[in-house]
Amino acid sequence: MLKTAVNKMTIAEKLRMLREKQNWSQETLSKMINLHRSTISRYETGKTIPNEETLLKFAEVYKVGKDFFKDSKEQQEPNTDHAGFIMKEGPADPDMAIIHQLLADHPEMKKALVEFQLLPPKRKAYAIDALNDFIKLLNHKHKGKM
Repeated sequence: MLKTAVNKMTIAEKLRMLREKQNWSQETLSKMINLHRSTISRYETGKTIPNEETLLKFAEVYKVGKDFFKDSKEQQEPNTDHAGFIMKEGPADPDMAIIHQLLADHPEMKKALVEFQLLPPKRKAYAIDALNDFIKLLNHKHKGKM
């Protein structure tokens, strides 16, 4: 009966349950698996879904089987109803299709975007302005070369 209840839990619920069972803070866990505390929070609230590599880290630190999180099939997408969800656009948005392809083609950009998300709001605004200015500069300087 307990196993069935755990199988019906989302990945977010399982992560929070396991951490609380160990009586660890998010900060303690973040140091153990080398992730930012806010990332742990996003995983536990369902705002973000950890990738397979990260789930393996969680399984290792909690000493559960690598398939412990596999039974959470209903939790394949982030919780878009939750306040603070990052991607508000729907999958039909053509810009999102371009962005998904860009991330697939350039995995280093995904890492940079995750780091960007962790910046304070003022630094984010500065980074966006700087990126827009840089792209304009590139387009202007190399206009006839492409």
